[in-house]
Parts: sequence; C-alpha cells; structure tokens
Amino acid sequence: MLRKLRKSLIWYLFVAPTFILFGLFVAYPTLETFRLSFFQEVATRQEFVGALHYLRLLSNQVFLAALLNTAFLGILFLMIIIPLGFVMASLLNNLRVWPNLFKAIYFLPQITSTVAVALVFSYVFQPNWGLVNGLLRQLGVDPLPLWLAEPRYVLTGSRAAVTILAVWVALGYYMLIFQAGLQAVPAELYDAAVVDGAGPLQTWWLITLPSMRPTFVFLYITGTIEAMSRFSDLWMLGGPAGTPARSLQTIVMYIYQTAFESNDFNLASTAAVILFVVVLLLTLINFRSFLQREFSSQSGV
Repeated sequence: MLRKLRKSLIWYLFVAPTFILFGLFVAYPTLETFRLSFFQEVATRQEFVGALHYLRLLSNQVFLAALLNTAFLGILFLMIIIPLGFVMASLLNNLRVWPNLFKAIYFLPQITSTVAVALVFSYVFQPNWGLVNGLLRQLGVDPLPLWLAEPRYVLTGSRAAVTILAVWVALGYYMLIFQAGLQAVPAELYDAAVVDGAGPLQTWWLITLPSMRPTFVFLYITGTIEAMSRFSDLWMLGGPAGTPARSLQTIVMYIYQTAFESNDFNLASTAAVILFVVVLLLTLINFRSFLQREFSSQSGV
C-alpha cells in the first residue's frame, strides 16, 4: 500500500507544475474575467451590478460594429482559405518534383513574426510605390490611392488588404493539414472505384470529399477561433481603433482598447465573455451538424 502511494505521489509531482501553471495563467484569469463582468468598481470596492455591462455592450454601436467586422472578416477569410487550401493540397499531393521544398515555401509565412509580416504588407499597399498599385497600373487599372487609410475604400481596400494578408500567412498551414487528410484516405477505396468504372470526378465526389469531412470540420472550427481572435496583424495595420473608420476593429481590438486605454476592465471582461460565448456556440453548432451528418451517412439515411 505504501509503495503504491509513493508511486502515485511521484506521478502527481510530475504533473503538478502543469496544473499549477494552468491554474495561475488559464483557470484563474478565466474565472476572474467572468466575475468582473458582473461587477463595477466604485471607489475602492467592487459592487455587483448584474447584467448591466452586458446591456451596455448590446446597445454600444462601437462594440456592435466590432462584432460585425469580426464576423465579416472571419467569413471572408474562411470562404477563401478553406477551398484554396484544399485545392493547393490536392495539387501538392500529386506533385512529384520537390514537394518538400514547396511545403517549406508555403509554410514559411506561418512561422514568420506577425509584426514583420504586417509591416511588409503595409509597404506592399503603399499608395504611390506599393507593389499592388504598381501591378494595377501595369494592368491598366486605376490604382486605389489609400488602401489602408481611406474610409471610402473600406470594403474594396482595407478589408481586402487584411484578408489577403491573413490568407497568405495561413495558406501553408491549411494546405499541410488538408494534404495529411488526403494521404490518410485508404488507397483501396480508389482501387475499388477504378474497378467499378468510376471516373476521376466521381471518385473525387464520392470518395475524396466524404473522407475529408473530419478535416474540413477541424479546419473550420480552428479557423473560426482564429478569425474571432484576430488581433496582431490588424493592430499593426490599423491601430487599436481599426483605422480607417473602425473598419478593421475586431472584438479583441475593442477589448484591448477598452481595458488598456479606457481602463474599464469590467466592460472589457464583459466583451471577452461575449466573445467566448459566440465562439462556443459556433463550435457546438458545427459539431452538432457534423455528428448529425455522420449519423445519417452511417445509418444510410
């Protein structure tokens, strides 16, 4: 009995640092964030105010605009990166010449500093001598004068620029995950399809896509979380206010500005809780949809 207890104690000692760090830097801040969202600082004490901060945020036009910006940029990012990553993975999967070199080239932006990437892109979209406007001139198209600073171009300029930046950075990661999913599809399924006389399009539609469904779900969930928590690159390009005209301000940028510029940590905590609930609901909806489709496909419905 004593020997068994000693072995258990050694095991707990090994995992104790992980639990201690998790409690200090994850569990406690999370619980404190929830608590602060229901309290308000009055002089030197905390006073319980219930759902007052939530009602304030739901009627705050700046917060609602940040929520819409986050949703717009996130949907635009996912609509581009998921199909593009799948197509690039399919091409790379059939590549026979230097495939690892192309993997490294496409994945390089993912491991590059976000600050450095944002600074490079700020020069790429310069109005006079930027690369993008230079290419537009070569194509005979009138260049946009200010991609990242002109309110009139918030839809065609600044949001397009930051979406291009996000896709360029994340493409390598999505491509590698999709390629791993493609390589995990059993070769016997393709051999059986050839024997049955299925063409390439039928094989792709009836074998490849259904087999890749878990990969699509995983990337959709992680991509949604990444899009909802986007901060560093947008802050470098548009500042905490999301210049121009707050068109680039996301919820995380609003939380940062409210907490560290306005010193309203209670309201910032409330916004963080709302962000957590939104991400949780999107994840649960996606999981529920995936599980229903899996159950329907397995039951032959």
